[in-house]
Amino acid sequence: MMKQILLGKLLPVVAAAALVTALVAVPVLASPASATRSLPSSVESGDEFDVAIQPEGCGFAGQVIETLPAGFTYLSCLTPDVGVEVTGNTVKFTFLGSDSFTYRVEAPAVTVTTIYPFHGVVKDEDKNEYPIPDDDITVSSSGTGTYTITVAVQGNGSTTPSAGSYTCDSGDVVSISATADQGWEFDRWSGDVAHSGSSSTTVTVDGSKTVTAHFSPISATTYLLAVECEPGDGGNIVLYPARGDNRYEAGTSVELTAAAAGGYAFSCWSGDLSGSANPVSIVMDCANSVTAKFVLLTQEGQADFAVSSLNISPGQVQPGQQVDISMVVTNSGEETGSYQATLYLNGDLEDTRTVEVALNSSQEVVFSITRTTPGTYTVLAGGQQGEFTVVGGQAAGDGLSAVTIIAIAAIVALVIALAFVFRRIRGRM
Repeated sequence: MMKQILLGKLLPVVAAAALVTALVAVPVLASPASATRSLPSSVESGDEFDVAIQPEGCGFAGQVIETLPAGFTYLSCLTPDVGVEVTGNTVKFTFLGSDSFTYRVEAPAVTVTTIYPFHGVVKDEDKNEYPIPDDDITVSSSGTGTYTITVAVQGNGSTTPSAGSYTCDSGDVVSISATADQGWEFDRWSGDVAHSGSSSTTVTVDGSKTVTAHFSPISATTYLLAVECEPGDGGNIVLYPARGDNRYEAGTSVELTAAAAGGYAFSCWSGDLSGSANPVSIVMDCANSVTAKFVLLTQEGQADFAVSSLNISPGQVQPGQQVDISMVVTNSGEETGSYQATLYLNGDLEDTRTVEVALNSSQEVVFSITRTTPGTYTVLAGGQQGEFTVVGGQAAGDGLSAVTIIAIAAIVALVIALAFVFRRIRGRM
């Protein structure tokens, strides 16, 4: 009789446990979310075109996050009831269920036919993230045209050409320089320039642009680190930490990295440094002058590479968040060749990538990296310099899914029920 009573009391409990186990197993058995992207294989320079996204298995309030290539501009979403959030080159779409949607993009104005990759991820209702396969698009050259280049000044200083607006032909490379007034120093350029930290740099005319020379007052004893490349087109010198007009406070240790241009190789240092170590450091206890010497490698009948359009996206991230660093490699030589792209972070070699570039064509190279330590990181890629910042702490992970919370609550209720049943049984024995 006692066994029958026990069996009658325990049978509902066992059934409840089996139900909880099935609920917990549901998320594990669910299929992962996915999405496909449809876009033209090629467009003309500056054209507008549509990109169609077909998500699957996202559940309620799924998301697709697209990273547009450098130079592309998001215009609008053509599908109603889709939430859109734009941050730089990143566009986040939030939608209901697995409905497809279409958005419109404008291609950059280019003077050389270039291939660009589209990147993206899809998230399900529990914020689990899955990659969307990359798609390439070719942007064909638009030929010649004219654009407006505007030069501005912030602080006490002047520029050459002087502040104002100028009409330039598409494809031109305009030289600009900044000179600080007495008691001031050059800080940086803002806008699309080749080297934002150098007082003398260039602007490539591939669209209308505004560039601004920033000057700041000199507030401490500083020494000038004069740098020069020999020959002048053999490469450039990247300084870390970077300072406006190459002035450093006394006692600062500065790391110099010689970055060879296409067709050249670094040879040695001269002036207040010697040897061929690269990178190398110098302590600024007085004014110093350093020359980086390069040797010509390019021979007749070979490929001739040039690197441009350094893009860092996003420029500010949380610890562990991915940063995409891209540049465009152009081959203007006499045959197809392979170019080894290099990426330095704070003067240390981070990654290399070898790409094959056809004659009179360009190829975009993308490095994807993460950093967990907050701070500002100086980027050197293909002889171009930029930076990004890691701020704050790692964002907390997404909360538990609704199904998991229900399962946990059911387990707690089951434990309480078991305790109550066994207390009743023990009271009757």
